[in-house]
Amino acid sequence: MLKFLLLLASFANCAGGLVLIATWATMHERVPIIVLFIGASLLIQGGYSILYLQGELDRWGGIATGAMFAGEGLAACVGAAGLIQGIIHNMQHDDMEMAPVLAGFLMLTKAVLALIYLVASNKLRPAKIN
Repeated sequence: MLKFLLLLASFANCAGGLVLIATWATMHERVPIIVLFIGASLLIQGGYSILYLQGELDRWGGIATGAMFAGEGLAACVGAAGLIQGIIHNMQHDDMEMAPVLAGFLMLTKAVLALIYLVASNKLRPAKIN
């Protein structure tokens, strides 16, 4: 069930990332470039998780798991910061920008699910040294 939720969240991140990239591409005169980078981050985060969960990165062994752990740990911090910043911005201004809040929420939720999955599936065990 956890793997399914993580896969679903990964596809949601990819979709959200594509929407942000398309938004910037069609309205780059009025949309800041940070939207493009946030969209790319969501797309990469979701895409890597999908590849990891489908076993496409198994040949990399512990390196793929370590990259997943490090990336999701960082994504949790960035997503939480984006979510908090978006909420604070909306409380201080009347424009109610929901895209940063949703992007932060997507990134944070997906990262937390991935970290829980790594711990619950015992993927973070130390490597055996021969």
